[in-house]
Amino acid sequence: ILNPGASQDTSLIARFRNEARACALLNHDNIARVYYAGSQDGMYFIAYEFASGRTIRDVIVERGPISATDTINYAIQVALALNHTAAAGIVHRDIKPSNIMLTTSGRVKVVDLGLARRETTDSIGDITVDGTTLGTFDYIAPEQARDPRNADERSDIYSLGCTMYHMLTGRPPYPEGTALQKLLDHQGKSPPDPRTSRTMP
Repeated sequence: ILNPGASQDTSLIARFRNEARACALLNHDNIARVYYAGSQDGMYFIAYEFASGRTIRDVIVERGPISATDTINYAIQVALALNHTAAAGIVHRDIKPSNIMLTTSGRVKVVDLGLARRETTDSIGDITVDGTTLGTFDYIAPEQARDPRNADERSDIYSLGCTMYHMLTGRPPYPEGTALQKLLDHQGKSPPDPRTSRTMP
């Protein structure tokens, strides 16, 4: 459900509808399916399939870093989902631990395509504008930070790499500093070695 406080903001409503339309194009076991989207009495909603489980972020908060074996398993499932979105011409643009559900059966479900962009001539619309940064600073690809319209499937893979780092170490690659400092670190620093934050098996 779109926060009722945001229901008067046309850009947020557009983003919400964008998520529904993007998800409706997708049909993959590792992506949460959209069954219906609409509004009722000024309340905007998307009806997703029910997935019983927790986000990867919740798992990390509760249990700490995830084993290398499980990290690889989850990352492969996310990569399969991203392969499907890329084939549909859709860039997620916000891959992160809180947007990856781990169901009780062990299946991964990628959720929240609110920042998604479709790369076709019959585009469902890109609500980005000059001077904005879309994504989450801890996981955002440098080219996406500079201009979210430049993001493509490689940007999602970069964010998946940052997510894998977080799974293995319990923290994002560049956890310190302001949002601006994190953006600069992603653009200018060498990738951190996860072995410095965790003894790998």
